[in-house]
Amino acid sequence: MEIDVAITAKLPREQAEALLQAMRAQYSVQFNEYWYDDRFRMIPEGLRHGSLLAAFPVMAAQKRLIGALKHSLGEVK
Repeated sequence: MEIDVAITAKLPREQAEALLQAMRAQYSVQFNEYWYDDRFRMIPEGLRHGSLLAAFPVMAAQKRLIGALKHSLGEVK
């Protein structure tokens, strides 16, 4: 059985914004690196992002952290 992990952090707004910017940049680099990789090239574009997240758990974690930071900073629409 897999156990979820909850992480709570209290950061000054400046640090949270810097972390969000860094996470976005890192995620973007990884996304662009893997998007055209031979392993994923034949997967339809509509399914490829999900396939990347399934293949690379760190990217899935980054995506969740980016979402949590956006929410905490009030950037969610």
